[in-house]
Amino acid sequence: MWLQALAPASLPSSPLTWQAALSRLLLLSSLSAGLLMADDFIQQLFTPANQAELELRFVVVVWLFALGLWLCAMPRLIVALLVGLAGMQLIQLSHVSFFGEPLAAPDLVSLVDDFAEVRETGWASFADHWHVLPSVLLPYALLIALHLWLPRYVRLPRSRWALLILFLVLAAKPWRATYRDYSSFLPGPTRSGLHNSFNAFAFYGVRLAFRPVETLPAAPFAPYRITPQASSARHVWVVVADSLRTDRLGLFGHHRDTTPNLSRLHSQGELLARPGIASGVATAVSLPMLLNLIREPGQPELLRQQSHNLFALARTSGFRSHWLSAQESKLLSHLGSRHLDVSITREDHPLLFLQRHDHALVDLLGKQSWGERNFVVINLRTAHLPYEENYDQHNEPLPSWPVDPSLPREERQRNAYDNAIGYLDDVLAEVIARFDQLDGERYLLITGDHGQLLGENGRWGHNDLLPQVAEVPVMVLAREAPEEALSSLRQQRWISHHEAGLWLAERLGHRVDNPNLRPGEHFVQGKQLFGDNMIQRVREGASGLIYDRPILLSRWLEALQRETSLP
Repeated sequence: MWLQALAPASLPSSPLTWQAALSRLLLLSSLSAGLLMADDFIQQLFTPANQAELELRFVVVVWLFALGLWLCAMPRLIVALLVGLAGMQLIQLSHVSFFGEPLAAPDLVSLVDDFAEVRETGWASFADHWHVLPSVLLPYALLIALHLWLPRYVRLPRSRWALLILFLVLAAKPWRATYRDYSSFLPGPTRSGLHNSFNAFAFYGVRLAFRPVETLPAAPFAPYRITPQASSARHVWVVVADSLRTDRLGLFGHHRDTTPNLSRLHSQGELLARPGIASGVATAVSLPMLLNLIREPGQPELLRQQSHNLFALARTSGFRSHWLSAQESKLLSHLGSRHLDVSITREDHPLLFLQRHDHALVDLLGKQSWGERNFVVINLRTAHLPYEENYDQHNEPLPSWPVDPSLPREERQRNAYDNAIGYLDDVLAEVIARFDQLDGERYLLITGDHGQLLGENGRWGHNDLLPQVAEVPVMVLAREAPEEALSSLRQQRWISHHEAGLWLAERLGHRVDNPNLRPGEHFVQGKQLFGDNMIQRVREGASGLIYDRPILLSRWLEALQRETSLP
């Protein structure tokens, strides 16, 4: 008996009694795990802002933590831990209730620095957010009461080895924060509030606490102007494929036919295709910049205000908003999740995505209840590392280049990437088939969030301000649409994410004018969404794109301020 080996004096000697004690332990651990995650679901009775769902992996982690609490049988330690978690959750759910999105590590910096203002605002708005208190205090008070009262009357197994379980659960996130950047700690709107709290407080405690606040020079940009306009579009779809590099697509001149379906549509005159320029070199940067229509770096307030967020504009025009992603829910951070009617990620259907990969999204598209008008963003993972895992379990007749381990890394990885693009082409063909089942004026825009390095000068992956990462394709399919709807795109040699976003906004019934826009000038932001960061200006030239030397955002803003202050 493993429990007897761990703590023989703490267990009854009778087998029947021992089995009963073990059953009680497992039952209490399950009850406690449920109470630890109950606050989200209590809050959901009061506000739709909390979108938390159960995720199997995190449920297992919480259950192990609850098991450790019962096994350690140290009341003072247990109460201290539960009070600490309750405090974290009060802050987390208050943020969800007030702002409509989960707490992130930078929000804790603002909370500490502006505590007096936060306290004053909290008291003034208590009537609107009072439900946070019972949502958190009821389950945690019950947990504390159970741990203080029940062991007096019920014999349970005990073991000091349980402290190791507690340590591993509590130390995992802080340890990860020592070597991973902020993108690994982004909150997910559909994640458990406790999961988001672990991420936020761990990253804050390790990387942000007790350090000087990083302030950037003020951005000297004029606000965008939004004008409602008539739109007869019924369906507007956007497909964003992860790590999609332009020059590896047969459609854009790659010597391999990696995109037979897209190339066929283009040759038939149905698909508009242009090389494009990404907003950023990482998914967690480019997607928020694209969907919030932000062109100029250094405007974090626009990410929080979301005054020209595409989901928000769509809803204003009567569109039903959908987000379907083959990736984690944390990517919804700063995308406008509070403006979504439907949100589906791979965490909602883990087995389906494990079996079907990106084809799972095709299956889910077929199950959607479409409204009269719909704005749909589909986030694919096909060309993301490791490439083989995205396509190697499929029987579709896909192009296949060798990925034998004996091949040099450069050849093997490039072949695997091209195979992944071939698989993406097959997925897109099925997405287009679903799209063509709809009626009325409709548009489908396909792009990548960023490109990918494949060994050029010994560089791999993305997160670098290099042409192979900045350049993404932009493709548009229009059905039952007036010819002039695509005229502005046809006139362009390159289409940036910002320009694509402005065009989408028009299809959604809003004209967004950016007074700071300079024709032929674009910006690619480094791997960080907030704070000082490397950025790069990209200009259109007669012979191609011109990449300026990357520069720190703070220095660029200082230079702009000097320019605007000149007489």
